[in-house]
Amino acid sequence: MYEAKQMRYLKEIEKLSKQNHEKVVAWRRNFHRHPELSFEEFDTSDYIAAALSDMGYQVQKNIGGTGIIADLQGGGKGPAIAFRADMDALPILEETGLPFESEKAGLMHGCGHDGHMAVLLGTALLLSQMQSAIRGTIRFIFQPGEEANGGAKCVINDGALKKPDIEGIFGLHMMPDLPCGTIGIKAGHLSATDDEFLIRIHGRSAHSSEPEMGVNAVVVASHVVTALDSILSSNVGPFQVATFSICQIQGGEAINVIPDTVEMKGMIRCVEKGDKMKIRARMEELVEHTAKAFGGQGEIEFIPGFPSVNNDGRLTKMVIDAAEQVLEKKEDVYQIERPHLGSEDFAYYQEEIPGVMFMLGCAQEGQETGTLHSPILNINEDALLYGVEIFAAVAMSMCGK
Repeated sequence: MYEAKQMRYLKEIEKLSKQNHEKVVAWRRNFHRHPELSFEEFDTSDYIAAALSDMGYQVQKNIGGTGIIADLQGGGKGPAIAFRADMDALPILEETGLPFESEKAGLMHGCGHDGHMAVLLGTALLLSQMQSAIRGTIRFIFQPGEEANGGAKCVINDGALKKPDIEGIFGLHMMPDLPCGTIGIKAGHLSATDDEFLIRIHGRSAHSSEPEMGVNAVVVASHVVTALDSILSSNVGPFQVATFSICQIQGGEAINVIPDTVEMKGMIRCVEKGDKMKIRARMEELVEHTAKAFGGQGEIEFIPGFPSVNNDGRLTKMVIDAAEQVLEKKEDVYQIERPHLGSEDFAYYQEEIPGVMFMLGCAQEGQETGTLHSPILNINEDALLYGVEIFAAVAMSMCGK
């Protein structure tokens, strides 16, 4: 599918990415050393803005809170596309022992967002060096608050996909389960949509010597749990992907007092939004009627999470073509068979415009890499180079003159 123009750009991309790699690594290490939580990325935002300004970009700050937007304007008419990186860290006490370990106790870039930002800055630098060969508009979006269930919506509401109207958006996520020098990608659903839920069971308090005077909320809750255990087997088809988990139960304050209230919390994860709505409706029925059958009252509250990441087929093919040209061999592009049941707020962009997210392999060779959201996550920094090259190749395939 690659046109002749793209082949002309690949050698230049490879040369520039290697030339810029030390700077990209330095950016990543600075981000790692100075993590900030969701919507508190003030120093991170200032650092990114300064780096982009040094490249010659006009920077828009305070997008959706602490977000940053910068546009690369090409010569002549062409498409308007965007690349996105998330900026926030996690409340994790780091245990890597790296020389650039977090300097903020209890905070860590444990989900690879330090790498995401470095890749996007590296892409902005490389494409600025190829500006004369670009047409249209390439937008770089540095987004706050991915971990807080709201960052993508905030920057979208602040016009991140407008002026000009963005036609397609691309993102990546570090994936320590994949070897460095590979990517994982899938057209269609890549991740899950998730909701939190809170169930409250109300009984009637009494002394344990007079149980007939009360309604034991713990007993009622146990029957509700049993009833809810049938949710997936009775409401979701065997070929659909979904999970349902009750993860917290709290109730009672004394060993001789029948409790009048129990709270339960958990998560629903599905690929199809329709399955989630079906599960929600069935949960409401089971909670209400099971509690009533045992003399209590039940209520449930849902806290909506992200939609599913749903990759556009045409743009996914473009990313695959770019990756096959950048990586050592075509087999380094792994076709993911089934959606991952994690969630990602990149999905909010895809509700507005076509978009693609892929997983960037970052496993270490011969040493522990850790997993996402773990205190020992230590990505392979060679992955940054591949991320920059794939992003740049996609950009040039769409916006190259």
